[in-house]
Amino acid sequence: MKEALWHIPLSITLQNGMPRVFRGPYDALDFLEYEWPNHSRWRHRAIRDCRAALSGIVAAEIARASFAAACAEASLALRDAHAASRSEASAKAAAERQH
Repeated sequence: MKEALWHIPLSITLQNGMPRVFRGPYDALDFLEYEWPNHSRWRHRAIRDCRAALSGIVAAEIARASFAAACAEASLALRDAHAASRSEASAKAAAERQH
């Protein structure tokens, strides 16, 4: 299984203030499964999409959009220019359009 990296990595600020960079679905999936701060609808969708991206079923960018929406839902600040310009609603809408 070869991981497809995202075109633009996502950088978030964790609840403890530490920055964290996610370069692709594998990084995001590991975080979602073992370190995520809460259980939510978007977390579950992001896990599903990251697994699908790692299996080659969907494009890695779909997993990225779902992960960004999950971050917004969990109030984790997105720090890259592309994702930071989105509001929570537009991040969720982007993930919805991908499905």
